[in-house]
Amino acid sequence: MDASMRQESQRPDLLGTEARRLMDFKSQHVKNNNQTPCPQCATLVSIQANKCPQCTSDIADHTQLVREELQRLTEVTEELYELHQKEMELLHQEAGQKPLWQRLKEHFSEPRFLQDMKIVLPFMIGLFAVVIFLKENASDLVFLLGSVIGAFVVYFLFNKWDLRKYVTLDLYRAVLLLGVIIVLSSTPFDSTTFWPETSVLNASKARRVAVQGSTVNIRQAPTTKSNVVTRAHKGDKLKVLEERDSWYQVETESGSTGWVYANLVK
Repeated sequence: MDASMRQESQRPDLLGTEARRLMDFKSQHVKNNNQTPCPQCATLVSIQANKCPQCTSDIADHTQLVREELQRLTEVTEELYELHQKEMELLHQEAGQKPLWQRLKEHFSEPRFLQDMKIVLPFMIGLFAVVIFLKENASDLVFLLGSVIGAFVVYFLFNKWDLRKYVTLDLYRAVLLLGVIIVLSSTPFDSTTFWPETSVLNASKARRVAVQGSTVNIRQAPTTKSNVVTRAHKGDKLKVLEERDSWYQVETESGSTGWVYANLVK
């Protein structure tokens, strides 16, 4: 390993150490509303002040140091977040390239997954039993509503216990399609009469996805090595222009286009 590669591998640790130092500095020297204690009399003054209004001492050097350290903290935090985002993109991409059986084997061997399953699995079995009961004993509308409510509850569990990381995009699509087929095929009435023009309207609309992470990178090409064109934030709606492997080519509300990894949006 040459010097540049060694330095690159040590970068996250160095940034983490620097971030902890800066956080300690901030906790000691910065109080509410960007105020700092005067070095002479401990009166809280603005970090933009040059003189203390209480003891009239010159504090320009002190406040300048505080501002510089706060700026440095912002830069280090952003760089750490960039490294984290890149690592998560690589992990998602690597997971998507593995065979399904290998991903399932890895997931089932994780202690956290087994712990979560002890909570989720009994509930899933109970929910499935309720759906079967409704299908046999309730009206069509009650069965359909019960299935929809159950789907929302399952989604809530996936968020609460962070189980989304165990479900890759292809597996999610397969399970979703199977669920829709089961629900519609189990309902005696003709679904086209239940919502007559919905499919036509949906076909005329461009598909849109919402950002799931706090911030995601939108890149020039469908690879993590490509340059970042822009960023989207949690809840932003993106128009899907094209789909390639595990990437979406999207257009932001501001008109920028680029590629985003599919597991980061929904």
